[in-house]
Amino acid sequence: GLVSGAIIDSNGVAVVGAKVQLKNAATGSTVSTASFAHGKYTFGNVPPGTYELAVAVPALKPFARNSVTVQAGQTLSIDVHLEDTTQLSTLGEDRFAVAADLKKHAPPAGPTPRIEGKPDLSGVWWTPTMVDAGKPEFLPAAKAITEQRTESLRKDNPQARCLPSAILRLGPVWEFVQGKQMMIEISDDDSPGFHQIYLDGRAHPEDPNPAWYGHNIGRWEGDTLVIDRVGFDARAYLDQDQHPHSDKLHIIERYRRPDLGHLETEITVEDPGVLAKPWTMKRVSELASTEEIYEFICPENNRDVPHLVGK
Repeated sequence: GLVSGAIIDSNGVAVVGAKVQLKNAATGSTVSTASFAHGKYTFGNVPPGTYELAVAVPALKPFARNSVTVQAGQTLSIDVHLEDTTQLSTLGEDRFAVAADLKKHAPPAGPTPRIEGKPDLSGVWWTPTMVDAGKPEFLPAAKAITEQRTESLRKDNPQARCLPSAILRLGPVWEFVQGKQMMIEISDDDSPGFHQIYLDGRAHPEDPNPAWYGHNIGRWEGDTLVIDRVGFDARAYLDQDQHPHSDKLHIIERYRRPDLGHLETEITVEDPGVLAKPWTMKRVSELASTEEIYEFICPENNRDVPHLVGK
């Protein structure tokens, strides 16, 4: 079969270079391509079966469509219209600006640095690029909360009031500081923008004090750092799409540094209070070897709140 179409942004402009993936729902095998002139993409010689179509473009919301059925000899045309993120294509934060910024990234080549026998994940990293957005299945009540937050024009977004940003969000650059007993994660453009990850073998408290970044413990599985997170503040948003979470939220993050310049992350979100089943996504960060994270004092010049009046 043949699957083709066009990738269009929120302004009706064709997107060239969009990452397009077709995944066989039965076997898990994937094929990928990039959109070319006029935003077109094509998958040829697609075996019969049911597939998941996913599209990722920096600064636009990821797209995913399940249950794409391809029959022998069939031609399917699927055009994809991508939506804006919270930045709403603001000049300098639109997809063209983000794409131009990404082209400046030149992660260094070299072997994985190691410390005391383990990969050293330390460094300043560019914000992650989504490799596989997964297929989150939010429950009706969670969808209703998200719709209400969107319809109210995001007036209650915690980050706009200098509270921490969404749990799954990382800033334009972020940093890992690795020690033997503890790691520190620092995220730019966030308040306070840091949290601790304990590596000393402790368990989570039986009744953790709710925190915006949760309670975080880590362990090594070979060369992969596994971070276990629970105990999140109820006011925190789960992600930048304004989804909620419940007190059952449990996040597992798996970090792997295959070489000097890249950090691979697999995140599994478990929350039976808002999700029908666990949601797994994959992201990759590139080393920002020439960048530093400067202090971010949100209340110093916060002009958002007077304009967040809702409908």
